[in-house]
Amino acid sequence: MTFEHVFADLAGVPANRLTDPQGLAGLLLAAANAAGLNPASPPVVKTGPRGVSAALLCHGGLCFADVAGLGGALPQRGLDVIVKRLGAREVRTDARRRGPVTQTTPPEAS
Repeated sequence: MTFEHVFADLAGVPANRLTDPQGLAGLLLAAANAAGLNPASPPVVKTGPRGVSAALLCHGGLCFADVAGLGGALPQRGLDVIVKRLGAREVRTDARRRGPVTQTTPPEAS
């Protein structure tokens, strides 16, 4: 089984967009829908001394976004929604195909 995993570092996001738990929960639902994912329950967004976290980790105009999905899910679409709605001035993204971890033979065993 493999899944697609996309993630981004977003900078220059207006602070008011990162401190609104209700707005971030709505953003996460919109991103999940765009990616073709069906959330098992509404997102839980908590605020604390280190910022706001959910599938997003946000603080001080910076945000780390992380979206992954199995099968026919399109996580890049979800990430695109997050980037657009947060209005980041700087974006750095990456994508990985994830799968099972395989055991490697230690060099001393060969």
